[in-house]
Amino acid sequence: MNTKNVSDFLNTEVKEYAMDVVEKRAIPSVIDGLKPTARKVVYIADKIWKTGNEKPMKVFQFVGKMAADAYYHHGDSSANDVVTGMGQTFKNSLPLLEGIGQYGTLRSTTAGAPRYISTKLSQNFRNLYKDFELLENQIDEGVEVEPKYFLPIVPTIILNGSSGIAVGFASNILNRNPKDVIDNCINYIEGKKIKELKPWLAEFSGEWVRDTENKKKWYIHGKYEISDKKPEIHITELPPDITFEEYESYLDKLVDNKTIRDYDNNSSSGVDYILKFRKEDFEKIVSNKEKLEKLLKINDYVTENLTTIDENEKLKIFDCVEDILVYFIDFRMKYYQKRKEYFIGKWHDELDVLNMKANFIKAIIDKKITINNTPKDKIVSWLSKNGYKLIDDSYNYLLSMPIYSLTKEKYEEILQKVKTKEEQIMEFMKKDTKEMYLEDLYELKKKIK
Repeated sequence: MNTKNVSDFLNTEVKEYAMDVVEKRAIPSVIDGLKPTARKVVYIADKIWKTGNEKPMKVFQFVGKMAADAYYHHGDSSANDVVTGMGQTFKNSLPLLEGIGQYGTLRSTTAGAPRYISTKLSQNFRNLYKDFELLENQIDEGVEVEPKYFLPIVPTIILNGSSGIAVGFASNILNRNPKDVIDNCINYIEGKKIKELKPWLAEFSGEWVRDTENKKKWYIHGKYEISDKKPEIHITELPPDITFEEYESYLDKLVDNKTIRDYDNNSSSGVDYILKFRKEDFEKIVSNKEKLEKLLKINDYVTENLTTIDENEKLKIFDCVEDILVYFIDFRMKYYQKRKEYFIGKWHDELDVLNMKANFIKAIIDKKITINNTPKDKIVSWLSKNGYKLIDDSYNYLLSMPIYSLTKEKYEEILQKVKTKEEQIMEFMKKDTKEMYLEDLYELKKKIK
């Protein structure tokens, strides 16, 4: 029987397990902003909802399909949570899934059960992610599954944020405003200064202030107004981590210990509380701003942990969120060159086919070859001798052409297509990668709400 001492066990099995959790489960990719489970989600969603017109699917049904078709091995409960989270508008600046049903709000975060709520792929995914033809899908147990990463136009890891706890490492990246992210991407590509990227949540109207010494630390300020007529304070915004339930429980305690006299709760869609004080206590309470805001729980702070997984599936830790944006753009730019090479090659192949078809039709018109009552092998031999290219090891692209297409009109039509394709290639070759990237960014800017 083989045995290991504790030291060997920690340095082998435990270490391997820890790195597996870090690299393959809990930490998001700096490239596509996704953890492996979320990547499987969008991979399957992309296959199901090709046009966007397909019907939604219950979350539990979708998770079952993901487990079957994407080899998801970690149980329905965690997958349900991931799918639901990706459809929540208060968690994501641009959700990749469309949440249909009760998905919760910033102040009441509980979503409905997976059997009651539905989902489908959001148009945001189509707007944000491009260049699918440049990706290579991975193989799991002999089955093709999701790629190592998808290719968004902007760093979605800072757009929609992410959090995760692994063994020895954690990640906590806050959301940013889509327009700010896009504008800063444009600024960087155009050689302009990158502006500060403040956190942003669609359902939060308070203020974010960066610490002067620590670029990862943000102070959060809610909103309140002190009445000049009554001993009351009107609270209209709280730090985003505080739910209605939590704050009302806190206010109840303040009433119980007589710190406040009572409160009105008008919070249905947004924060709206009126705290009522005793007249004799009010002036003293409001005279000290620091103590007042502490009492109201109006302020908070959060420190980002910018731990990610890079394109090689290795840990990459950043000093500030702006550095993530720069790293992402430098990486993403390489794929615009790959896109250029891919499409030029693809269009040249299409041009070859068009030219072969035109030449073949012209040869028939000029009676250089007769196809009526001519054996296939003789036609194939003639095509080979006259320099016609094989496509997929055959001449079927020529031999399968209908008889009615072997006309002068069709010949002239194909010549026009050749001319158009040549012009398309020439125009595309003139573009540099920066120009291509900027076109995508400006187009994205038009599409987002």
